[in-house]
Amino acid sequence: MELGTPENPYDLVIIGGGINGAGIARDAVMRGLSVALFEKNDFSTGATWASSGMIHGGIRYLEADPNVTKKSCYDSGLIQQIAPHLLFRVPFLFPMRPDTLTNKIFLELVEVYFDTYDRWAPLKGGVPHSRLNRAEALAMEPGLPKDIIGAVTTDEWGIDSPRLTLINILDAQERGAHVHNYHEVVGFLRGDGTGDADDKTSTQRGAMRGVRVRDRERGGVRDVHARITFNATGAWAERVAKSAGAQMCRLRPGKGIHLLLAGRVTNYALITNAVDGRQMFIAPHQNVTFVGTTDDDYWGDLDDIPVLEDEVKYVLDGARRVFPKIDECRIIDTIVGCRPTLYGDNKYESQLSRDHAVYDHGEEGIPNFMSIAGGKLAAYRLMSEEAVDAICAKLGNNKPGRTHLEALPGGEAHDISPEAFAEFGLDNYSAGRLIYRQGSRADRVLEIMRKNPETAAIVDPSEPVTEAELRYVMRHELVSQLDDCKRRSRLGQGLDGGWSATLRAAEIYCDEKGYSQRDRFDVALSFQRGRWKDRRDIIRNEQLAAEAVGQTWFFTAGGAIGADPKSLLNDPAKTPPGATSDPTSRESA
Repeated sequence: MELGTPENPYDLVIIGGGINGAGIARDAVMRGLSVALFEKNDFSTGATWASSGMIHGGIRYLEADPNVTKKSCYDSGLIQQIAPHLLFRVPFLFPMRPDTLTNKIFLELVEVYFDTYDRWAPLKGGVPHSRLNRAEALAMEPGLPKDIIGAVTTDEWGIDSPRLTLINILDAQERGAHVHNYHEVVGFLRGDGTGDADDKTSTQRGAMRGVRVRDRERGGVRDVHARITFNATGAWAERVAKSAGAQMCRLRPGKGIHLLLAGRVTNYALITNAVDGRQMFIAPHQNVTFVGTTDDDYWGDLDDIPVLEDEVKYVLDGARRVFPKIDECRIIDTIVGCRPTLYGDNKYESQLSRDHAVYDHGEEGIPNFMSIAGGKLAAYRLMSEEAVDAICAKLGNNKPGRTHLEALPGGEAHDISPEAFAEFGLDNYSAGRLIYRQGSRADRVLEIMRKNPETAAIVDPSEPVTEAELRYVMRHELVSQLDDCKRRSRLGQGLDGGWSATLRAAEIYCDEKGYSQRDRFDVALSFQRGRWKDRRDIIRNEQLAAEAVGQTWFFTAGGAIGADPKSLLNDPAKTPPGATSDPTSRESA
């Protein structure tokens, strides 16, 4: 019998496909609930995409929010067990400068602070801090200022957050959940709390009976009925709740930007302070370097958040304090998003709690409707478990959560090594990157190469990404648009912004999706239009030259002769294959 009808509703409909929505879907279906999830863009395009990419304890929250730090350390350890292939250790240095009596005293206090953090380090597999003198610190990171008096070490764990979201989505789907990207919830189905849902959407008080959903790719609107409707839309959570007439879920969305530098410019991640005292960092992350982040109230359009010139200068100024060579580095990209920070009065942004809250809107007259807000990437599994505990309590399901006991897709033990790909001419680094992303499922990509050795060819040398991996994710990882591949495989996320890879990737996309090869230029331009939005605010100096080279190659030597370069800036009248009819934003709801 079809699910989602008035006669046979889903147990749970989730709005939002970021890390929390994905985690809730996985947890719920593992407890036997029937689940549907709807995301208006691609999965992991909101705050999850814009995160710092770390499963960390949050040392800067230790003083004001120690419970958040403890919970994050605890959940970090469990995430390492279920997705070990995606985690990588990030060693940090906290340098102290200049050589003054005040800073010498402060260095002693910093070490006491890290002593406290060390109490929870075992929860996340962390290494206790060490204190370094000036010579030791400079030997470890020669780029530090020469006037430092010493440094303290600590460590955290980095992760590919879009892939973490995706494998939660895939696991939920493989266990029976119905998950949909590019499906926007445009209304709610409401009833009087005593009978069946009516066929209207309304913000009037009454029991929630489900959602009205629009398919942004194929068109059409349908009603989906559910026993519980759960709002996991991140920074949009308050707006979504209010559209249903709920008032309990209140946020102060916090805008954050990261600058991405070409390559790994430091040996270690460096902790620094901005001009206003806010803690920031420079951190090597996969094949780039993250610098950030800001934290500012943002009340504007969540679907189109700009990166401002003064924000770029603010971040660079903070980084320059511990890494003077920052001005010699090429900024190749930006990431911007909004944290779904819980509302607080009379506080600066950085003083707001990073804890989370689960809201039961039945308490304000809207039964069967719930929301989650706040929290950190590092505690997503714990947050999801708490949310599903509350959902199950309402549904009379007493099964315990067990998401910490079973590996996520790719996280199972395996013996696949880079050498397994050598017979196809793939170097160890390229093979290692593929194994990092796919884990135990890398053998499925290997099987594609065995059937067609030509697919071992590198499509994007900056990452690198092979043709076989692109074909695999297009077939098996819910890819609707070529742009989705940057969140599946980091296509186009390297030094050249994907210019050298886009046309070939578009050809593969058209082949896999059954489009004519004549459409490859539109597909490629649609992909680069999204990438342009990420780069447009930092086009300067060497990056300006690199952009010119990339565009020249693409529109001439790359084979896109005749394509209109202006379409990089303006959406063409014709929607390219595999793209939504309205521009895809960088944020998710």
